Amino acid sequence: MLDFSFANILHSNVINFAIMIALFGYIAYKLDVMQKIEDMRASIQKKVEESDTLKADAIKEFESVKESLGNVEAETQAIVKKAQDTANTIEQKTKEELDKSVELIRQNVQKQVDSEEKQVQGELLKSVSSSSIEIAQRQIKTALDKDKELHRKYIEDFINSIDKIDV
Repeated sequence: MLDFSFANILHSNVINFAIMIALFGYIAYKLDVMQKIEDMRASIQKKVEESDTLKADAIKEFESVKESLGNVEAETQAIVKKAQDTANTIEQKTKEELDKSVELIRQNVQKQVDSEEKQVQGELLKSVSSSSIEIAQRQIKTALDKDKELHRKYIEDFINSIDKIDV
């Protein structure tokens, strides 16, 4: 029959444990578990070294970026100053060109005013001359109508002046 005493149970458990250890050992030997563990350890070691290299590269890049960002303020101020200088130069040139344009317009307006003034003076002179001639003509006619002898005297003077001309 079955004896369930402590010694039998212990003896049975020890044998089962030994069999289980032997079985695990055999399976580990067949599957080459130690080599796989070593490969995994080497892979992990390689990844740790790569991460250390990446970390060092990242730190260098961070320092580079940090250094370049330190100069950003100065570069920004330089760009703003250059833009202001350019804007001031353009403004000055624009003012000069505008002043030249205004002066040219003033000169053209003055020339046009002078031309109009001369034209008006010419027309006025023509009108005054025409009026003067008409008035003189009326006075001469009136004087000739009053004195017939004066009319003959003018005709004779005219004829005498024609005789004096050398042709």
